Amino acid sequence: MMRRLWKAAITAGLTGIWLGTAFAAPAIRLGAHGPQTGSLAQHGIEQMKGIRLGAEEFEKKHKVKVELFVYDDESSPLKAVAAVEKLAGVEKVDGIVGGYGSNLVGPASEAAERYDTPYLTTGGVDTKLSAKRFKNFFRLNYMTGLAAAQSGTIRNLFKAKTMGIVYNSLSGTTEIAEMVRDELVKAGIAVPVFEKFEKGTTNYKPILLKVRDAGCDVLLVEGYFSDYVGTIKDAKILNLPVKAYVGAWGIGTPEFTRELGPMGEYVYGTSVWEMGTAPKAAKKEEAEIVAAYKARYNEEPSYLAMLGYLSTKYMLDAIGKGGAQAGSYRAEQTRQRLRGLDVVGPLGRVAFDEKGDPKHFTAVLFQIQQGNRVVVYPRERATGSVRYPGVPWGGK
Repeated sequence: MMRRLWKAAITAGLTGIWLGTAFAAPAIRLGAHGPQTGSLAQHGIEQMKGIRLGAEEFEKKHKVKVELFVYDDESSPLKAVAAVEKLAGVEKVDGIVGGYGSNLVGPASEAAERYDTPYLTTGGVDTKLSAKRFKNFFRLNYMTGLAAAQSGTIRNLFKAKTMGIVYNSLSGTTEIAEMVRDELVKAGIAVPVFEKFEKGTTNYKPILLKVRDAGCDVLLVEGYFSDYVGTIKDAKILNLPVKAYVGAWGIGTPEFTRELGPMGEYVYGTSVWEMGTAPKAAKKEEAEIVAAYKARYNEEPSYLAMLGYLSTKYMLDAIGKGGAQAGSYRAEQTRQRLRGLDVVGPLGRVAFDEKGDPKHFTAVLFQIQQGNRVVVYPRERATGSVRYPGVPWGGK
């Protein structure tokens, strides 16, 4: 009897030690910055929803406390730098996710490099960002895959003859506009209108009149939330005679739908992920993330939210596997884990090259149909058929 009691006591003690170790593991300190106010807030808010859910789900799954520090960079490059400096220098976070807009992510990533802190973004696609070859810089999406989806749709699906391209003068939108223009011209498609507008523009009619006068088949707007709202509303006023309206990132978000309603019908957006586009091997993971997101926010996730979630998951996995040591050792272990990442997830295959770029990234083009985002290109990832020609104001 005594022997059995002694053995039970030893077992209970060992179990207590194991449980204590599991739950007493050092908390992971994760930093996040993004525009929660200012001109890019509509994008950053969506991104941050995914980040918050990603941290919560990681805690549940791994029983490791995640201390999430979120800073609003107010859509300002200077505030983005200040946010990263506070996260890395004051909060002493183990890694940073977030950032939206190449003009914000660029200086923010420089700050992360100075503080030797791993930085994984989903909102900076300018090719110049990775050309710096920072050891701490990683991203899930970049310009080449986004531009290829736009030019491929216009060339192969629309078979357009003439294009009007108007773009925000910020670095990321300027680069994708130039990249798509070059690809279309190379394919024999005329681009008689290639015009930039400044951030904060509210009257787009003069630039849209050039598109009308040139007889363009398609209008491509490389911009952000306010640019889409402004150009679509002005195009309606002018009854712009085009067959399609194509935009870059941020179209189809809940805010976009609430602001434009029926005026968003038939509009095309560039996306990294849409419901149902995950590879077969990642369908289960996609469904689990969507279910958790719906339970948390009572709405379906946008691609920005999915990007925020996955960047958080991959960063926390890398930090958690990097060991309990703090400082430079843990940072290097986290970087090694990120460099060694090679998984198939909702975005497709994810692995980083020596510059931190995603080696296998491809984007999709979707069209809003009856309020739903229907992927139409590339055909192998399509979830429905295209409605072309078609713009919400009539067109031609």
